[in-house]
Amino acid sequence: MAWLSRALGAILRGCDRAGEALIILLFAGIVLVGGMQVAFRYLLNASLSWSEEFQRYGLIWIVFLALVVGYRRGAHIGMDIVLVKLPRLVRTIVAWTTDLLWLGLGLAMVVFSALYESAAGMTFIQSVGRQRSAGMGLRMDIIYACVVVAGVYLTLAALHALLQRAAGESSETRREETA
Repeated sequence: MAWLSRALGAILRGCDRAGEALIILLFAGIVLVGGMQVAFRYLLNASLSWSEEFQRYGLIWIVFLALVVGYRRGAHIGMDIVLVKLPRLVRTIVAWTTDLLWLGLGLAMVVFSALYESAAGMTFIQSVGRQRSAGMGLRMDIIYACVVVAGVYLTLAALHALLQRAAGESSETRREETA
């Protein structure tokens, strides 16, 4: 089980770096396009038809990727003022439950966006793939693919956390690994 945890950890470290790089690039793109939109509107008296859409879709991708990066780093807001005063057994149960809930969320994101077929016989991703965005003309399945990508990433991250927890590694060790 330790070899599986190490292998999955190595894969996730690469995913972390790729996700963080994509978040940075998207954020820089959002800032750049937002600045261009202001310049075009006020200096050239012309508006970019696609800028708001680019910023919105970039932010959607950032949110879904950052969800997993935050989980891996232990950076999500938590109320542990009561938890730290509870017995160790209760804290352990809460920690396992939390990781299992993250696993459930990741699986739900993948299943209900890419695997589950509606009565019409199409998955969510297939149905939105038939639509195009108004400003940029992108297929909407490209935009909503962030749900599937983040779902797979979150599922792997939660499995890794559960494997580490089963091996008895501390949460501090897990956080240092992702930093």
